Amino acid sequence: MKYLFFPFLFLLISSCKQENINSESIKKEVAEAPQDYIEQLSDKIVESPNNGNLYVKRALAYSERNLMQLAIKDVNRALSIDSTVSYFHQVKGEIYFLRGELRPARLSLERSIELDETNIEGLLKLGEILFLLRRYNESLIAINDALRQDEQLAQAYFLKGYIYKETGDTINALSSFQTALEVQPEFYEAYIELGTINAFLGKPIALEYFNSALEIRPKSAEAFYNMGMFYQAGNKFDEARKTYYRLLEADPNNVLAYYNLGYLYLTEYLAMDTAAAYFDTAATIRPDYIQAIYNRGLAYEEMGLYGEAENSYREALAIDPQYDRAALGLSRILE
Repeated sequence: MKYLFFPFLFLLISSCKQENINSESIKKEVAEAPQDYIEQLSDKIVESPNNGNLYVKRALAYSERNLMQLAIKDVNRALSIDSTVSYFHQVKGEIYFLRGELRPARLSLERSIELDETNIEGLLKLGEILFLLRRYNESLIAINDALRQDEQLAQAYFLKGYIYKETGDTINALSSFQTALEVQPEFYEAYIELGTINAFLGKPIALEYFNSALEIRPKSAEAFYNMGMFYQAGNKFDEARKTYYRLLEADPNNVLAYYNLGYLYLTEYLAMDTAAAYFDTAATIRPDYIQAIYNRGLAYEEMGLYGEAENSYREALAIDPQYDRAALGLSRILE
């Protein structure tokens, strides 16, 4: 299963009994840590072996370096020192989340919330995990509990939007994503979601949202691609083609842009040589891109280049022997 990434800040710290630190300070400390940061923490642990915060800091440093086993070991040491600290359970849950282990992540975060019902960071991460587990009602409860602590949580509204989108409640999804923007006007991902939903509904306002996303990230392949697809779905093929060119300027190896350009030249402009070239480039970037390989064969076939077409169809069938379109194409040219 691929786990969704939500654009939450990696909220690591809630109130801690042992040391007066906050999420911003620890986040900055870990992010800006020198190469020998772990060694420094290890020295401090030798001096203060009963300071759970030091173990948690080192756990976070290990997780930054993708040393998850060591990270879990350290956070467990912190919990052995004081298992009543909500923050320690929260960090343990977040580390399990990074490992893709949702059940232990959920259990740790639930324990964190039991110890501190006002733990906003823990509530948001728990809501995210429950969403991934498709426990949508429970996810909404956790998110709304966080919003009761702070109504200005853009991430909370964004996740609510995802839940409503997943459950088919388009109206509330749009409303939640819009609220996220009202709280945080530079929320790139919210613009993308609003654009995507409106594009699906065929509403031209989708273009405004994609353009707003591009103002924040001028080289956003995601925004260009979605914009191109909106034009293409609306039969505005020249606009789609120009948008895919812009996408390639931002991301020269974007395989979807090459494929879609090939498709436009194949089906709309009937320029088979150009279509074949774009499909060939897509297949070069992604050798297992079976649709691009097949369509390259189709373009060759339309040009009467049957040897090249045969090679493409056979290449597609080598990837997937059950790919019926390639088998039919091969049978046509071998008749």
